[in-house]
Amino acid sequence: MSNPSIKDLIRNNLSIPTLPEVVMRINSLIEDPDAGTAEIGSLVSEDAPLAAKVLRIANSAYYGLSGECVSTSHASTVLGVKVLKNIVTQVAVINQFDHLEGNDYFSVSDLWDHAGFTAHLCSKIASLSTVLRAFTPEELYVCGLLHDVGKVVLMDGLGERYLDLARTAAEQGHSMYSVERASLGFSHTDVGAVVASRWGLPEQIANGIQYHHGPRSEVAKNVVVSIVAHANLLAHRVKDGSPQTAAAIFDPETCTQLGLSDEAVDSLIEFALDNRHVRMT
Repeated sequence: MSNPSIKDLIRNNLSIPTLPEVVMRINSLIEDPDAGTAEIGSLVSEDAPLAAKVLRIANSAYYGLSGECVSTSHASTVLGVKVLKNIVTQVAVINQFDHLEGNDYFSVSDLWDHAGFTAHLCSKIASLSTVLRAFTPEELYVCGLLHDVGKVVLMDGLGERYLDLARTAAEQGHSMYSVERASLGFSHTDVGAVVASRWGLPEQIANGIQYHHGPRSEVAKNVVVSIVAHANLLAHRVKDGSPQTAAAIFDPETCTQLGLSDEAVDSLIEFALDNRHVRMT
């Protein structure tokens, strides 16, 4: 983030959450050369409610498993530890804010469903890209998962005031991003970037969160930002039932930037349409 005054505004108005403990413990195990998939699966299984939610997501249509995962150790073996870590991160972050309630203008469950969908689209684009080098699909998944986390942090910190902003945005036909900036001096993208930095994520991942609504110059110069921005836009368009406008997102210039062939775009759109109704919560 380039503007320190925005950071100050955020620190003075909000409490930034810490990385969930279970995710930190999994990170330590992944970095331990002596730890295997069984140990990581066992760690998750220690928290029965967490494990149940992890298994539900692992067995969702997104992963296309031929058989059902019946334990977190099994999920760790079948999906791999990095994918399991992403699912645990998703559940742990959602649990951290499960006390929040929205209103008619702001649905918490819809936000998490969109975050999960965008995360999968980010991962899919990353796996199809021929130009992404420094980051893995699993890392892009986390970027997509957290791209709107600033919204729940804002709602947690501001409560009714933030819900009033959501009502204003809906009634006036404006985006939350523009209403936040006009009313608060910063937006959920700024808050999300602070969360990413606090959690020790790479700067480019934080930038993907920071600039997923633009400006266009940032999207054009950074592949990670572009993946998150286009995955977010694709998620919205296919959810709205607009496959034609969804495909139009990936014009020749965008495909060149992201290293996507025509076949890759077709595969991506098919994946998005097949999974647009899968819920995360």
